[in-house]
Amino acid sequence: MRRAVILIAAAVSIAALTATFVFVSGRWADGEPFVPPTATPDDLTSVGEARVFFAHQSVGVDIVSALPAVYRAQDLEPPRIAELTEATPSDNLLDYRIGTNGDPIGKIEEFDALIRGGLGDEIDVAVLKLCYIDVREGTDIDALFTTYRDTLAALQRDYPDVTFVAATVPVSVRRGPLGTLKGWLGQGDDFGSEHNVTREQLNAQIRQEYADTNLLFDVAAIQSTTEDGDRVAGTHGGQLYYALTKDYARDAAHLNETGGAVAAESLVAVIGTGLRD
Repeated sequence: MRRAVILIAAAVSIAALTATFVFVSGRWADGEPFVPPTATPDDLTSVGEARVFFAHQSVGVDIVSALPAVYRAQDLEPPRIAELTEATPSDNLLDYRIGTNGDPIGKIEEFDALIRGGLGDEIDVAVLKLCYIDVREGTDIDALFTTYRDTLAALQRDYPDVTFVAATVPVSVRRGPLGTLKGWLGQGDDFGSEHNVTREQLNAQIRQEYADTNLLFDVAAIQSTTEDGDRVAGTHGGQLYYALTKDYARDAAHLNETGGAVAAESLVAVIGTGLRD
């Protein structure tokens, strides 16, 4: 009898916590509309002929893997993609898994060192994309943004013939009631809404700095825009956040083939604009 009472009490508690999640933590929000940029044939051609350095981690792998399909959809030959350490002068996209996840400052410093170590004399475009796991609740986003901005500015000053493209930080999917309950019990993970809030705070600063330059690869906005054009957004603790749409998700934080292709085409469109300007 006592065991049955305990089980009933536990079930009631879980139901109450779930209801609280729906009412408080699971509150959806209307996000700013966003239309991912699409690449023109000229963009595809010019980027395919340029020499582009793309520094990233796992979400970047999803994007690079989808790039050939974007070209083939337009009956164009994809650019030659090679790992930076194995690249030849005939390769177009120099792909590089930069730094250690969780150490965004270290990634920025490595990017700077690679450009200044000779790469800056060999490329037309450079893109540095941090990872979702680099930015979590508690991250000093002001210090991180300042380092990112100042590093790109100094590199642009010292390498005027290179186009430097900024990127927002990827986001993860919107966590459900069970994940939220675990968070409340001190068993949080990398996919909680609190982390997406912090990512949005950093991304807002990046957008404010670079949106008007036409040199912003807004990964987070692409990820959070559904195939129907709606934004996946919510609030946590009264703060707005965006989340990865399940339309484009292959897991809690990475892109499926469809999402990878949308992001890859948008990257080409941004780089193409930069090369024209």
